[in-house]
Order: sequence, then structure tokens, then C-alpha cells
Amino acid sequence: MSLKRLLSDRQIWVGLALIFILSIVLGVASHPRLIKRFLAGEFRQAFILKEDFPQLAFISLSEAEEVWSGQKAVFVDSRSREEFNRGHIPGAISIPLEDLKNGQEDLLTRIFDSPEIVIYCEGGDCQASLNLARILDSRGFKKLKIFLGGWAEWMQSGLPVETNAEE
Repeated sequence: MSLKRLLSDRQIWVGLALIFILSIVLGVASHPRLIKRFLAGEFRQAFILKEDFPQLAFISLSEAEEVWSGQKAVFVDSRSREEFNRGHIPGAISIPLEDLKNGQEDLLTRIFDSPEIVIYCEGGDCQASLNLARILDSRGFKKLKIFLGGWAEWMQSGLPVETNAEE
């Protein structure tokens, strides 16, 4: 059968449409609670909308390296203190998201006068840098940047690291 004939065959299109519709129906039937949670906006916190956070920018590894090497910003590591001590971007300041959430507001005094802040966490699916950026934005910090590749991408690229640094 030629491609032209396959594309013009009505039975094939009806069959594909039926498979598509059945997939949607089975998906909805299998996960109704998950779909309700999604429609209620429960997963919205995993995303940052530009209009909600105009002070926030996302940067790549090359941009992070340029900012770091030019000493144009303070780097903030949002991972736990233990992870920070095992290794971090040289010169970074440890402000663990969990510590800040638990009321250690004094951590913010270390970056209060920073003209520009680059926040990172482990990278990948890590949300700590996004959540820390939200908190800093709500506290009035400006020029916030999130290095999405985070610690994992920095290490994999062979860029300089510091270890066992106690703050």
C-alpha cells in the first residue's frame, strides 16, 4: 500500500481517532483525583510565571560561569548545609531553603546589599532554588537569577569547586 493511499484511507483515520479518544477516556478514568488536583491549580507552585516574578531570570551554565568569573553577582546555594560543605561553587553563600523556612531569617543579612543574586540547588528536578527565589522576591530582593543546571551541571562541566568550607 502506498503512503498516499494510506493517508487517504478513511478507516485508518477513524481507527487512529478511536485510539486517541479511548486513550483520553482511560487516562481520565484511571486518574480522576490527579486531574482534579491539576484543574484546581495544585501543581502551579512547581512553575514560575514571568508575570508573577518580573525580577527573576533563568540563566544557563555559560551565563553562570561568566557572572561567576566576572564577580558580577553573589552566588547562593539553596541546598542543605551538609551538601554545601561537601562541595559548592567557590565563593557561594549557603542559605539552605529549609533553614530559611524554619525561621532563620538572619541568613538573609549576608546577601542584603547584593546588587545581583544567582541562586542554585542540585539541578535537574530540584525546586529549592525556585522556592528560595520566591521567598527572596517576596522580601524585596531584586535582580534574582536562577541557575537551573545547578550544582550537578557545574560539577560535570569541570568548573572550579570548593569543598569542606564551613560557614
